[in-house]
Amino acid sequence: MLILKTRKKERREMKNEFPNVPAVLPSKCQIPKGYRLMVHKWSYPENRIGEMVNVNGRQIKKMLTLDINIPRADFAAIVNAGSTAEEVKGLFSKNYPCPHRCPGCFNNAELHNPIMRFDEVINVIDQAKELGLESVKFLGPGELLANPELFSILDAFVKRDIVIGIFTKGAIMGNDSLSKHYHSLDSEELTRRLVAYPNVTFLVGGRSFDPSFENKFIPQNKKEFAGEFDYHKARNNTIEQLCRAGMNADLTRQRMAIACSPITAQNISGAFEIYRWGVERNIPVYIPPTMVSGKGHNLVKSAHDAKFENDYIDMAVEVYLWTIERGVMSFEQLLHEGVHPYIGVTPCNQLTHGLYIHYDGAVWRCPGNDTPNFIVHPNVRDKSLLDIWVNSVNYPINLFNNRCVKDGVSLPHRFYTEVLERVRGHLMAK
Repeated sequence: MLILKTRKKERREMKNEFPNVPAVLPSKCQIPKGYRLMVHKWSYPENRIGEMVNVNGRQIKKMLTLDINIPRADFAAIVNAGSTAEEVKGLFSKNYPCPHRCPGCFNNAELHNPIMRFDEVINVIDQAKELGLESVKFLGPGELLANPELFSILDAFVKRDIVIGIFTKGAIMGNDSLSKHYHSLDSEELTRRLVAYPNVTFLVGGRSFDPSFENKFIPQNKKEFAGEFDYHKARNNTIEQLCRAGMNADLTRQRMAIACSPITAQNISGAFEIYRWGVERNIPVYIPPTMVSGKGHNLVKSAHDAKFENDYIDMAVEVYLWTIERGVMSFEQLLHEGVHPYIGVTPCNQLTHGLYIHYDGAVWRCPGNDTPNFIVHPNVRDKSLLDIWVNSVNYPINLFNNRCVKDGVSLPHRFYTEVLERVRGHLMAK
């Protein structure tokens, strides 16, 4: 209990100001049996592991999900016009299609092939559909909500009956100046049109809910949008609008999450409070450390700091203890599934069920690690997705909890055993 009390004292450093959204999670005794904190088709339930599909008379393990990029057409054309690696990198940075300049963004200009056009992305999606694809997560480059072809892109996924999870900082849906700049719609109308798509889920950024911290964490990209806006206010407004539209209403089919990532020494003091706030509103909150890709490499060194490692483990213990006490999960469930860096929500099983297609066509095991050992194939354009999938390191994996591609880099190896043993010890001492 001493550690828990100490961390509560530290947390006062961050003064979270949350959206005006009422709690909807029932009391402990009324939480439905089987309740899970799991955004619809982000992760897959354990009973989906090992499903097969017949492809030309051959039984193939299903590829249920892909992480993808959908580059804006004008951006791809400009960057692809570069004649040298240095010029390409400069064009990428100068024309990056996002109103934000996040310091830990995993996207960068490490290009080894031309940026993919949308028709090339759709070709990959159609190949994946034959392999059983049910969902994708959009990861960039930039904001999908800033793409002028947004609605035609969403229509393409509806037509194919594929769920698309959109990672977004949330500002465009919560600020009229931004929404009118990109789509000539006010923010409420833009949100209304987006939530009307039954196959769309939103993964909203929330490193902090303290305005003074958050507006520093998410600086503006003046080259993309010159106007001033209050990011914290816009993002909170987006969450309020999504909740009013019922995106968090169904306890069995959550359509929104908060991505409180990356967790660093800067924001860890407020992370547990954010997690608890989200869960009470049936909104899964993801609290992993930095990715080992793109600009995330710049944050890896600080993740190795002994104090941060200890604080991150403290936070994980606190989250699991509260989640068990709240009735959202049981200790038996934790024993069965194991500790994982999504902490308190459904484990990641991306490696079991899919791959990541980078914006230059390179195929990675997961977007969380861009080092050479995690590159599956250099260019999806020159080989069938079927061949890439069945020959990938991911294909033979059949685990509900994949742990993480950041293990031993931004996530200490001792995390898994130490968190479990401390949770066990605390519960046994009660």
